[in-house]
Amino acid sequence: MKKITLLVFSFLTIIGWSQSSNYRYHELQDLGSTIESAIAIECIQHYSPVGVREVNLKQNFKLEVGKIYKADLGLTYGNFGTRYYKVTYAHDSGVDMGDVVDTPPNFGAPITDLCNSLSRKFIRPILLGSTLQEAQNNFCSSLTVNSTRETVNIKIAKSLSSGDVCYMDFGKGANYYLIDGADVESGDADYEVDSTDNNSLFSLVAFNCQKPDLQAVSVDPETINDNYYRGSGIGKRAYYYIRNIGTNIENTNTLLTLYLTTSRNFITANDIKLASSGLEREYVNSGVISALSFSIPYNASIGKYYLTLKITNREDINTYNNIVSSVSRITIKDGTPPTTPIPTPTPTPAPIGKPDLIIDPNNTLAYSDDCFDCNPTLSENKKRHRINNQSGSLRFPIVSIKNIGTAMSSTTNLRFYVSSDATLDTSDIKYNGNPVSINAIKPEELFVLQGVTIFSTNFGNIGSTLNGNWNILMVVDDAKTNTELNENNNITAIPVTFYNPFAKTAQDKLESQESYSINIYNFDGQKVLTKEVKTKEEENKSLDSLKSGIYIIKSKDETRKVIK
Repeated sequence: MKKITLLVFSFLTIIGWSQSSNYRYHELQDLGSTIESAIAIECIQHYSPVGVREVNLKQNFKLEVGKIYKADLGLTYGNFGTRYYKVTYAHDSGVDMGDVVDTPPNFGAPITDLCNSLSRKFIRPILLGSTLQEAQNNFCSSLTVNSTRETVNIKIAKSLSSGDVCYMDFGKGANYYLIDGADVESGDADYEVDSTDNNSLFSLVAFNCQKPDLQAVSVDPETINDNYYRGSGIGKRAYYYIRNIGTNIENTNTLLTLYLTTSRNFITANDIKLASSGLEREYVNSGVISALSFSIPYNASIGKYYLTLKITNREDINTYNNIVSSVSRITIKDGTPPTTPIPTPTPTPAPIGKPDLIIDPNNTLAYSDDCFDCNPTLSENKKRHRINNQSGSLRFPIVSIKNIGTAMSSTTNLRFYVSSDATLDTSDIKYNGNPVSINAIKPEELFVLQGVTIFSTNFGNIGSTLNGNWNILMVVDDAKTNTELNENNNITAIPVTFYNPFAKTAQDKLESQESYSINIYNFDGQKVLTKEVKTKEEENKSLDSLKSGIYIIKSKDETRKVIK
């Protein structure tokens, strides 16, 4: 009788949970109790997560996998309190494991951009001067008052960058400082300053020295969470973006060097050089988005490293913004891949996961015909791109699709639409060019497309219908070939303004019939052709002898990118 009682009790327990539609099982990665610890764990991967909380939440909805929330779970043991959690798994019902939370926590809205959330971020300021004139004279002469690199944590949303100039008082009086080192996480600092406090003194300052100023904007591995084996000879690529925010370089070429570094945005003598490449001045002056190929040498120790890019040019006025590192680190493994397969851990619980495809705005770049002050990074651009509705284009040197779900996606595609709003419906105009293929993507990995260009003429006869403000929709998996965790995040809207160049009241400038010389460069910055031409049409026809790709044409009046 005793055995029967135990069996019935266990049976009832299992049935109770299997029918528990009032609960949702979640696995929450603990990122700590402060925003600074969450950034250090999630954005920089400086530390490992505190742990994983397995909880059955009494609520009728699931939290979105991959999102980060700030909440107090109300656990009765331990000293948890309010903490930051990343959702790594969510189930449709409760399960017989983990903690039971009967009072639904107030999760609120997820944190949309943790790395650029208001927090204490580390900077290394060097004194430029106590007055505006002194600071500008020193900055434009590549001088500083001293070489002391102060250590300061500044409370700010978007982190400062090396090479920035600030007017602030962090405890040593109001002065102008040049930032020589900055990070998204907080550090061991001697001083603190709050940029959001009205009683604090802080502002960014821009000096115009009328000299070239090269800036290393970003560098990232081609694939996140990829396998990097030392000594294997397996080729990898790092995508980079550099620009000139000063006047044009006149005489010298620019050297790009890629390193494997233990510190972020800093290079030491012990760091390992991976690759280098030279770029001619005409190419750099118009900005460069390209890639460096590399492999991990055998002398690299096993561990985690940043990819760090350094640019060098003798005419550059500000060398403090010439180094940039990848946001996260890559893991170097032994040179010989495992000969026996690593056993796949059995998930608990084990329902089938789903993919979740999005366009990663932080790693997607767009250029239009006539928006020279548009930031090419989708997540940072606040302006409308301008597109000639007769023959214009929108160019995407890099498009990154990320799978933030819990299972591998199947192959699908990327399509474009023109819409009056940010929602895809039957009234939107579909791009009549071929869709862009997207390979299967593992969870938490990126698939990177290169050289995607769409033309205004591929949306039909839009010269008379599309003028003014519209949106170009980038739609992943519009045919719904993947069953996703979230079917509502596949669309990215890019605000654009279509204009008709022939509607201008001013007369178009007549093209000169005198011969002039043009230089043509490939996407890697190498000169591939020099030719004498008389018209813009002859400039374009010069590409006929070249293979398909992205080229830069440098003529007497302009530098422009052309897709063949």
